[in-house]
Amino acid sequence: MLTIQQNERLTKVGPGTPMGELMRRYWQPVAASIDLSPRTPTKALKVLGEELVLFRMRSGAVGLTQRACAHRGTSLVQGVPEPNGIRCCYHGWVYGADGQCIEMPNEPNQQFKHKIKILAYPVEELGGLIFAYMGPQPAPLLPRWDLLVWDNISRTVTFSEIPCNWLQCQENSLDPVHFEWLHGY
Repeated sequence: MLTIQQNERLTKVGPGTPMGELMRRYWQPVAASIDLSPRTPTKALKVLGEELVLFRMRSGAVGLTQRACAHRGTSLVQGVPEPNGIRCCYHGWVYGADGQCIEMPNEPNQQFKHKIKILAYPVEELGGLIFAYMGPQPAPLLPRWDLLVWDNISRTVTFSEIPCNWLQCQENSLDPVHFEWLHGY
């Protein structure tokens, strides 16, 4: 049996936690590519304890930034995709995929935008999935596992939010006996 401290050390994944820092050193699958469409170009995510927004720019590229605009904290989930970033719906500030503010309409000092940057993470699409890397730079290469790069297969990828921590999922996948009792009826 784990102590409370041991359990928290293994299950907490927010920034600055031991497991959070470890898991940030690997690419994480955060969404299915089909989750972002012209009708729904943004998606609210909570990944490793962080409130984020995933968005598809009009150029087709994908970005992942903190959810709140640096100006007034407005949620960028309601943002408007631009060719090179996402525009905040409140005052029109545009952030690139790297989090740098690249446009500030109605701001007389146009140099001010160079001082504004929000948290952003690299993302890559592969095999119908969108992966994010949240660790220190340089990011490692995204693994090109066979199933993700084969051209001659059809993939249907979906994501479900499971209200538990990552360790419970791993532990249950190693416990096949529970299926007979919990899921068998």
